[in-house]
Amino acid sequence: MNDSLHKAPSGAATPRRRDSAEVASAWLSALAVAGMLCGAMVIVVDVLLRWLAGSAVVALNEVMAQVFAMAVALTLPAGAVRRVNLKVDLLAGQFGPGLSRVLAVAGSGLLALFFGLLAWKTWGLAIKYHAQGRETLLLQWPLAPTYFVIAIAAAAASLAQVRNVVQDIAAGPPENVTPRTTFAGWLIAGAFTAVLTTTMVWATMDFAGLASLAQTQPGAFVLMAFGFLWLGVFLQIPLAPVSGLIGLGGTALFIGWRSSGNVLATDAGEFLTNAQVATLPLFLMMGSFAVAAGISDDIYRLAHALLGRVRGGLAYATVAGCAGFGSVSGSSIATAATFGRIALPQMKARGYAPSFASGTVAAGGTLGALVPPSGAIILFALLTEQSIATLFVAAMVPALLALLLYFVVIWVVVRRSDVQDAEAASTPLGPALIGALPVALLFGAVIGDLYGGVFTATESAAVGAVGAFVLAAMRGRLNRRSFLSVMSETTQTTALIYGLIFGALIFSFFVNMGQAPDMVARWIAGFDARPVVILASLVVFYLLLGSVMDSFAVMVITVPVVTPIVTGLGYDIYYWGVLMLVVVEIGLITPPFGINLFVLKSLQPDVGLGQVMRGVLPFVAADIVKIILLIGFPAIALWLPSTTQ
Repeated sequence: MNDSLHKAPSGAATPRRRDSAEVASAWLSALAVAGMLCGAMVIVVDVLLRWLAGSAVVALNEVMAQVFAMAVALTLPAGAVRRVNLKVDLLAGQFGPGLSRVLAVAGSGLLALFFGLLAWKTWGLAIKYHAQGRETLLLQWPLAPTYFVIAIAAAAASLAQVRNVVQDIAAGPPENVTPRTTFAGWLIAGAFTAVLTTTMVWATMDFAGLASLAQTQPGAFVLMAFGFLWLGVFLQIPLAPVSGLIGLGGTALFIGWRSSGNVLATDAGEFLTNAQVATLPLFLMMGSFAVAAGISDDIYRLAHALLGRVRGGLAYATVAGCAGFGSVSGSSIATAATFGRIALPQMKARGYAPSFASGTVAAGGTLGALVPPSGAIILFALLTEQSIATLFVAAMVPALLALLLYFVVIWVVVRRSDVQDAEAASTPLGPALIGALPVALLFGAVIGDLYGGVFTATESAAVGAVGAFVLAAMRGRLNRRSFLSVMSETTQTTALIYGLIFGALIFSFFVNMGQAPDMVARWIAGFDARPVVILASLVVFYLLLGSVMDSFAVMVITVPVVTPIVTGLGYDIYYWGVLMLVVVEIGLITPPFGINLFVLKSLQPDVGLGQVMRGVLPFVAADIVKIILLIGFPAIALWLPSTTQ
């Protein structure tokens, strides 16, 4: 597989007693998620007051910015305790037990260092703000308490990582690894160690000389930093500390260590107190509550009722259901896994070839991140400081295009096969419509009012989270177990993404200080090629990256450099955001490393991986057509946003 969320091994099958760190982090995560849910309810009340009474809660944005900044920060210790980190295990087979153990210890140690530095510098910033009496603009709410909470949460995450280091040292050899480290594995580890050691010795002996050289050749240093970053990524070191610490050290070469640390704390604090910070965790919460409410069954039943009466109806219904479920989950992998469990048994019973059934679900899963609301779209908006709402609107027509192209593929494949499931697949339309009505209303309220300008992105996310919560409660699906599941999913994903963002912020600052985008842009200009040719070359580059890396990882690493280049070519940033997401998501089903392929394989132990790959190839061809259309006609992504202006 490619990217993975690293978690501690489960150990024995018998339940074990949770230690104090796990208990404390669970309470913190409960407090964080409860705070987010209460904040969402307050936002919904404010929306209702505007509609019904023509009034609003005074300075609500200021209040919510502080509340959600603290809530998001409080998810970090739980994420650390649960070892939720994004790392690339593409070359995992190159490392034997001994080296894998060393790398695990190094990864936890670097995470501890990164969060410790963030806590230290944020604490200093909080003291400074307290001494200066810094306050919010309207309510004069002191800023220092918020920064103190952020610092304490980061310190707790650092301590949790120290605990992980101790556990990694005491643990036995990792399971399911290559018996011996290969030559390639030693080569990568040796290169990483040599560069790290040389740089640290040079910085210790003659920091001024190293800084002077970096300031003389900034672009070259940034490119070397990218190479070092990739070595760390290939060694399966978590992406957050690799990007963050390289960015911190690189920035120090230009402005000094003290100022570099201040940039880290300031950027992280300002990002957390941004008015849009609530959008991502609230949409994540919406998806978790929606799953708890069982809406995937409702969506699939409706799609089946509408499309099941035609030949190949189950395949059409599966892709349509994936699109509908993606509108509330925002996750490709979650969509593929959920509909794999629902659709694959029924398709098998109706005589579908295992390869075609698997390919249909795998491809449909990619719609999860393209149909708004999408976590990947939100991340791009946050990294580039663009409008989340505009990006959502820009993704709608490309998502519809993807759905139609997948339908064409199904039509072609079904005509060439012996699938005959029309009569058996029919489902009464009336009950299906009634069952799916709450889901349709929820989607209409979230996306329709966002497109119409009634809601801001944050208000839309709040309405979605509260609506999904109410739906799950009304259906009797909320019990202690399901609520804890929602808290766990929301906490883990929030901690994962914001840890990545903190690393990306300081790395992006370093890249901009080194003028790497300008240098690469000048280099590209030397080719004297048309912008569309350069754009097509970047698309090929992203197709390769997307096949081996998660979309979050791709964005964190590449957005700081590539986005200024693309906009410098004259392309709209919203168009580029949608095109990049489309291309990267195709990587999820591109053999041999597409992660959705492995998800579908894990759900069907009796189906070979080769069969899954063969089944997805026609859908990959449809995706290539979609990319060509988007490159040739940018209006596909830009027309709908233009109608809202």
